[in-house]
Amino acid sequence: MTDRLNYHDILEENLVLEMEWLKEEFEILFESKREEVTVKDKKIANDLLNYILENANVHDNFILLNVMDEITTNIEKSYPSLFNSN
Repeated sequence: MTDRLNYHDILEENLVLEMEWLKEEFEILFESKREEVTVKDKKIANDLLNYILENANVHDNFILLNVMDEITTNIEKSYPSLFNSN
């Protein structure tokens, strides 16, 4: 039982680190381009989110899924020009 708890703690720590990396990456890449983004910028932004979503190790853990959802939603709200369909 203790091993299982430690495993989930490690998963949560890793996810938090990945989400911090993702937020920082968006700040570095797109903070200065909030309004004027290119098609390439949109592709990079979507590729980053897709990579994290596809590779995050959450194993049906709803707490981790909620953390990941909250961070990605905040990123999408912070950079709407990167995720609109135009």
